[in-house]
Amino acid sequence: MYALRQALRAIRKNWIASISTLTTMTLSLTILAGFSLLSLNVNLNLGELQNELELAAYLSRSADPQAVLETVSGWGEVVSAELVSPDDALENLITELPYIERPSAQVNNPLPYSLYLRLSDPSQTARVGEALRELPGVDEVEDGGEAVETFLAINEALRLIGSVLIVVLLSSALFAIVNSIRAAITARRDEIEVMRLVGATRGFIRSPFLIEGVFLGLLSALLTLLLVVPGYSFIALRLSQTLRFLPLERDPLALAQLSLLLVALALLVGLVGSAISVSQYLQEDG
Repeated sequence: MYALRQALRAIRKNWIASISTLTTMTLSLTILAGFSLLSLNVNLNLGELQNELELAAYLSRSADPQAVLETVSGWGEVVSAELVSPDDALENLITELPYIERPSAQVNNPLPYSLYLRLSDPSQTARVGEALRELPGVDEVEDGGEAVETFLAINEALRLIGSVLIVVLLSSALFAIVNSIRAAITARRDEIEVMRLVGATRGFIRSPFLIEGVFLGLLSALLTLLLVVPGYSFIALRLSQTLRFLPLERDPLALAQLSLLLVALALLVGLVGSAISVSQYLQEDG
């Protein structure tokens, strides 16, 4: 309780430094949370697009459709394989384009057997497409390779940007905590010297500053959540009304995990920043 009271007293006494630290940390955490939510939604949309991505193989007239189907169904990368007959393909085409129904009845069905594959890993699309082209009886393959490469490039770019952003923002927050605790230590320098003269341990001296750092981290995380949660809910609601086709991350578990991770990160930054300041002071005066 003594350490907690001293920490709260230091925050009140050095309120300018405390507000500056809270502002810096809240801004950093808000940007980080916003980017994390953006990444969640981009990954959700990419996952939806990848799940809809299919390889289409068109068979020659001389091919044995069932033999080709059995062959590709045994490939480990293939989740599902669907064989579509020429008659079914024409019926599907007429459903999408009703105006061709009468002309199509005047000619023989020109459509071939077609095979549609879904893969467990979209990054294997190009390789499976090449394997399909080498099968006897396969005339043409549409593998959507460019779309897959685009998906993977977006994921890689997000990971890279996220890594850089985490380092920059957390460094900024850590620097703010270090400076705030250093200011608190400077303000209490004489008091700390008296405590050391009467035999106070390093742990006793450290504890108020460590608690102060953790408290500032926790408070900044709570402020961030107060900004981000209502803001994201409002934006998601507006986007769902205007872009109904766009899937948005609304899984309570995923959002709760993100919130807990944000709080844990803020607490860790507060603890590490205050520990760095106290350690530097004790080394300088030790």
